[in-house]
Formats: sequence, structure tokens, C-alpha cells
Amino acid sequence: MAELIRAVIIDDNLSSLELLTAALEQKDVAIHTASDPVLGLDLVRKLKPQLVITDLVMPGLSGLDVLREIMAFAPATNVILMTAHYTTETAVEAIRNGAADYLQKPVRVAALRDRVRHLLAAAESRKVALSRSSTQFDDFSFEGLLAKSASMWNVFALIDKVAPHFRTLLIQGETGTGKDLVAQAIHARSRVKGRFVVLNCSAVVETLFESELFGHTRGSFTGADRDKTGLFVAADGGTLFLDEVGDMPIATQAKLLRAIQNQEIYKIGSLVPTRVNVKVIAATHRNLKQEAKEGRFREDLFYRLSMVEIEVPPLRDRRDDIELLAGQFAVRFSAEFQKKVRGISPRAQLILNRYDWPGNVRQLEHVIARSCMLSEGELIEGEDLPADVVAGSQPSPAATVSRLAEQERQLLEQIHRETKGNQSESARRLGIGRDALRYKLNKYGLSS
Repeated sequence: MAELIRAVIIDDNLSSLELLTAALEQKDVAIHTASDPVLGLDLVRKLKPQLVITDLVMPGLSGLDVLREIMAFAPATNVILMTAHYTTETAVEAIRNGAADYLQKPVRVAALRDRVRHLLAAAESRKVALSRSSTQFDDFSFEGLLAKSASMWNVFALIDKVAPHFRTLLIQGETGTGKDLVAQAIHARSRVKGRFVVLNCSAVVETLFESELFGHTRGSFTGADRDKTGLFVAADGGTLFLDEVGDMPIATQAKLLRAIQNQEIYKIGSLVPTRVNVKVIAATHRNLKQEAKEGRFREDLFYRLSMVEIEVPPLRDRRDDIELLAGQFAVRFSAEFQKKVRGISPRAQLILNRYDWPGNVRQLEHVIARSCMLSEGELIEGEDLPADVVAGSQPSPAATVSRLAEQERQLLEQIHRETKGNQSESARRLGIGRDALRYKLNKYGLSS
């Protein structure tokens, strides 16, 4: 039997309450309504609903106030805000405060039903994925990204929330964490129909940045033998992804900021503006906030880009994903290299799990590709892995000594507590003499 879905609708407009109730009414949904936001919050605390729909502008408490309250005591709740006065800035503020979506009134019934169905299905998928130990890839896939760690599914949940609403967005994370794939996932989940256009800022000659972004007219500078369309125009109606935006020259940053704010560009050599409708995603491995403070990145551009920030965790902080990713890479490269590899041996997997992966997912991918190429059997073995990975997976002697000392201290503390400080009994249980016991108690500060 399907679990009963509890929904609370909060709106001071009684006609709107009736319309929304009728729109969501079905046999597995129990709907509760409140025309007063304070009473609505009481209902949410009492019922613990999976879904809350609230108007933005209400007497007493605003929808944002209601949202913040709910996020404080029930952050897993899907909260949808509605307003007749839709602005991107308010939508982004709502999303940053934890809203699952932000809809414009009058709400289309079909669109609302689809969005609610999607939100509840996505929440259930995350719940199932996090509770499974299976490594079937499809169970853990999100727009081509694989993960079963809670930290990455938090990233996916944030993508789901912000993708339909953002104008500018900043992805931060170490090199090799997959920021480009996150950007593609955001584009895929957005409501735009245009292209996903990429500029790798670290690969562009400084003098050609403006031409790449905005285009140029024939004859506008030496070598400009024909008109060129810039990437802003190519991305019109879609998304422009600026990878490693921290490498962009300061002079170009000022023109980028103006293009984002005004949604219009000027080709080099032209005085006629071209209107565009472009979402901008920027990514960097640098600390852009610090770069801005130290004058190496425009502060106003940083704040514009970071209206929404997504931090992609390093692989060492999501070790639950190593086995999943390595398995997928092994399957892919086995087919690509026409090998018979079907997986990774337990010993090799243990080595992979213990390694810290300074190069993150990209390094893991290269290691599995190399190992798959070298493997002669059906499993990648420890000897197929690079020597530096094998060596790096071993705990250092100092770390081993420290761990053993901590285990000894915990054992002494436990015995000392159980014998209520009786040294003769403690020494007997540990199988050591009283002098040795006193030495160890003093060593660990347990003698009192």
C-alpha cells in the first residue's frame, strides 16, 4: 500500500485555497489548509507533511518567513512558494532559503501537479538511493552523474531546486571533481531550450577573450578577416558555461559583468547592441572570494556570479562513491579496450578506498583506464594499480603508532572505570604488572 502523502497549503486567499486543494486532490494525498500563516506553521509542526505550498505575500508572516521557520525544524520538507509578483531575485532568495520551487500566480493546475509529482518522486529516489548497498549504476544516476554519498545527493537536490530559476551560478571545487558535469546537469534540469555553450577560460589567449565572448566585425582588428559570432549569441536562449573563470583578465571581467546585467553585448568594432537571453554558470578551483579581496578578481562580478553557489566535494570526502565510480569506469574501459574485465578485486578495491585521490574523480578515471588496459584477467587486481596509488593507500608508521596508542588508551580507560580504580584488579585483567600499569596510567593521564 502506497504511503499517504500529507500536504499543507497556506494562503490568505480562500479562492486560491479551494483551487489548489482541488488541483492536488487524489486518493493517496491528504490535504490540510490554513488561511493564516501562523496556524499553517502549527499544522506543519503537528502533521510533519512531505509537501507545503504557501503564498509569498500574506498578513502577519510572509511566505519567506514561513519557509525559514519550516527549514529550521523540518529541513527535508518540500516547500513551494507562490506569488503574483514573480522576480528572479525573489525566486533565488527563496531557493537559497530552502524552497523546492517558486511558482507564479495564477498557478497552472497541470504544471503544479507535474511539479509536485516530480518533487515527491525525486525525494523518494534520494531516500532509496541512500539506503541501498547495490552498485547498479542506474540506481545512483542523476543527469549522467553517479553518486550514492549523502554529500553528492545534497548537491543533486540543490541542482533540482535552483536549475529552473537561476540567472547566474558559481560552482566551486577542486580540480577533477566534475564541475563541468555538474554544470551540464544544471543546464539539463533548467527550463531553457537553447544550447549549452562552453568557454574554458584557462585556454584562451588574453587578447582574444572579448572576441570569443562577444564576437567581432570584419576588419575590427588585425587578422579579423570576417565577422565572428561570439559565445553569448551562440548561447542565446540557453546556458553559457565559463570554466575556470578565475583565469579571466580583469579588463574582460568588467565587460562580462555588464553583459550579464544588461543581457546585451557589443561585438568588437560595432556600436550596435545585440540583445541576448543567457544563463551563466561559472566554475573555478580557486577561492574567488579571497581572490576578490586581494584584487585579483572583480568583487562586483564575484557577488553577481555567486548569487547561487554549489560546492562540489572532493572525492576523499565522499568515499562511498569510489567503488561505484571505479566500477563504472571499469565497465566502460573494458568495452573500449576490448578487454574481459568485469570488475575490481576486493584487495584492489580496498587500495582504491584508502587512497586520498588528490586529483579526484579525474585521477580515479585515469587510474582505472590504465589498470584496465594492463589487466589480463576478469578483475582488476592490486598489482594492476599504479605504484603511487598502492603506496599512498598504506597508513604511515606514525599514523599506525598513533592509532594503536589511542586504542590502548581507550582500553585502559575502560578497565580503570570498570574496576573503579583498583590497580591490582586492572593489572590482572590486562595481564601486566602493577608497575607497568602505573606507567601507562601516568602516560595517558589516567592515574587520578
